[in-house]
Amino acid sequence: MSDVLTERVEDGVLTITLNRPDSYNAINAELRDRLVEALGTAGNRGVACTVVRGAGRGFCAGIDLRSGSAGVTGYRLMEYMRTSTQAIVRAVLASPVPVVTAVHGACAGVALVLALGADHCVAADDARFSAPFVHRALVPDGASIYLLPRLVGLGRARRVLLFGEDVSAPDALAAGMIGEVVPAADLEAATRGRAEQLARLPTAAIAYTRSMLVRSFELDLESALFEERAGQALMSTTADYVEGTASFLERRPPKFGADEAPGGPGHDLA
Repeated sequence: MSDVLTERVEDGVLTITLNRPDSYNAINAELRDRLVEALGTAGNRGVACTVVRGAGRGFCAGIDLRSGSAGVTGYRLMEYMRTSTQAIVRAVLASPVPVVTAVHGACAGVALVLALGADHCVAADDARFSAPFVHRALVPDGASIYLLPRLVGLGRARRVLLFGEDVSAPDALAAGMIGEVVPAADLEAATRGRAEQLARLPTAAIAYTRSMLVRSFELDLESALFEERAGQALMSTTADYVEGTASFLERRPPKFGADEAPGGPGHDLA
């Protein structure tokens, strides 16, 4: 059976399941490659939102050292990271559609960034988040130093990354690491509900907003203001904009279609 399962699209939602339950879904080469491919091609399959979950007792224990980087050093380790752990976070952040993660049990190492790099993370109340790199005499991996300070601030990021301690789901919610916490029995339904909510929203506006958010900390004020002007001008040409305006004036719920995302920040619109 495959290390990554994809369930058919329903209501615009594709579910990707990390499927190595005997090893807490630790990431080997096959799982990594299939996950990156599934995230990257989601928009070509009539998908409006993707859910990533883990099979078995936990979400993901991070990289499988038995089949991954153990014994790899120096420049070879740099190359391994570029094509493995860092490829995962790139795939999440560059996904053509929103990503929602459903986390239960262990979520460690690069899995932490897989969960937190998503657009929304729903965690079961039994979930535990950790970045234990320091306990392996390593520095953070998978864009941890990019994402964590942006989510929780420098002080809390220091505690997570320097001490390498587990963070409970309620503490992760309080720190701003994740979006919501639900009872473990409600995780699937709650995640599905959030994914369907995103899938019903205007595709182009969601795609553009996501790309702006990823780059937001790199922009100065004038650049941010330009991106907003350009984005509004671009969205005003979509069918969903016409529907959104009409529904507001007619005081009814909007019925958005499937506008293709016409582009993201960095286009040539002046």
